[in-house]
Amino acid sequence: MKNITNKYLGFLFAAATLVVSCEDLEVENLNQPDAQRALSSDSDIISLIDGSVTDTFSNLINLPSAYFDFMADQISTTNAYLDFWGFADQPRRAINNSTTNSNLYPVSSPWGAYNQSIYNANVVLRLVNVDERTISDDGTDVTAAKKATALFVRGISLGTIGMIYDKGYRVDENTDLGALEFEDYSALIGYALADIGAAIDAAPSDFEFQIYDGYTIDRATFVKVANSFRAKIAMGVKRGGAGDETINYAQVISWLDAGITEDFDPPASNGVLYNNGQDWMTYTLSDDSGYMPVDQKIAFLVQGDESVQPKDYPTDASVILGPITNTTDSRIANYFAYTTNFGYLRESRGRHLFSNYRHTRFFTGNNRNQDGLSTNIFSKAEANYLKAEAQLLNGDTAGALATINASAERAASGLPAATNAAAALLYEYSIELHLNGTIGTNHFFMRRHNLLQAGTPLHYPVPAGELEISGLDPYTFGGPGGDAAASGPGWK
Repeated sequence: MKNITNKYLGFLFAAATLVVSCEDLEVENLNQPDAQRALSSDSDIISLIDGSVTDTFSNLINLPSAYFDFMADQISTTNAYLDFWGFADQPRRAINNSTTNSNLYPVSSPWGAYNQSIYNANVVLRLVNVDERTISDDGTDVTAAKKATALFVRGISLGTIGMIYDKGYRVDENTDLGALEFEDYSALIGYALADIGAAIDAAPSDFEFQIYDGYTIDRATFVKVANSFRAKIAMGVKRGGAGDETINYAQVISWLDAGITEDFDPPASNGVLYNNGQDWMTYTLSDDSGYMPVDQKIAFLVQGDESVQPKDYPTDASVILGPITNTTDSRIANYFAYTTNFGYLRESRGRHLFSNYRHTRFFTGNNRNQDGLSTNIFSKAEANYLKAEAQLLNGDTAGALATINASAERAASGLPAATNAAAALLYEYSIELHLNGTIGTNHFFMRRHNLLQAGTPLHYPVPAGELEISGLDPYTFGGPGGDAAASGPGWK
């Protein structure tokens, strides 16, 4: 296990990087203190963990979310940049999980980002729990607050790894790195839920949870956000029917009932926190087409008639589909825009991937990195639809329909009351939760309900670089007949 220990320590002490925009792909985060600096003063400990909160939320709404929307047929592309096309292509491809792949970014970036946050949290938790250190902020004891913060960061980060990957490391402040072993996603999610619950319990009555410098939420709001996230993470266990994918749906519903009562939508802060995933997925070209256009699935679901809006775009080059013509849903005109231009879409790479629509709901002139814009981290609509899912999967179809129809967005849409809960959930996730939530929202929903098209990877493998340096053979998922691939036919 020596190689694994060295790899993990070497990785976690490395400088953290983050994607900031489509114009400037990577910059070093020079404001993040390293472990030695964090040990030197209380202010550095506070800076480390508070900055990790901002980083964790940034990671949840960053560019890697686009790959999951490709696989969920929410957006489309034939652009090979950063292997976008490799995740949108049909038939689905297996993930190229190799150290010789220069485009391993989609698999390696989330792994690095969330493990970095876990490491930062453990620095603080070791100081508090093992070294019994008191943390003071200008004479005020904030030990309990920073412990709660660190537990939340570790729980959210570990839970997201559990939702994205097939396995990962469980590392806490007491872990013997010489005995480090992989554990599967269901175990990771279990640990994450325990951490988030512990964060709630540890939060003092006067808790002020800092999202970024200048924006905090009180304890009551923090508890609601934490409950909503642990419900979402718990639902991430289900992905194919294995015996260890058991979910306590009653517990999930209980957490959601104690969760957010309005959108959790911290305002963007220029250069600090903004929705970089939306920045890429709403980017509009000069011909009014989308850089990552909306998948044809959306037009099909809204139209409800395959003879007018087919599930895949026609391969006949003479055919250009018209706009959606039959919907009472008032949201469509506000969320999406029609164009006859195809932008960067290349016919030679598959005309069936074409689209006439781009996303406009969150479009702000090709720049989401502006003070005060929405970040759309966790909407009340998503909380409602998660509850409806839990009810449906738990056998309460009537309850699921009632929850869907009571959702403010559905009720105000002009659509008739839903009578088929499964179909309504697919529609609402595809429309209302398009670009409205954290990484993988639609992919995880479709994975739970076997709606991903055949060959779509159910989750990511551990990145090849991590495996190779640890002396383990790389492996992969997805592709027709591949391991951990959706069996289809999915939503089609």
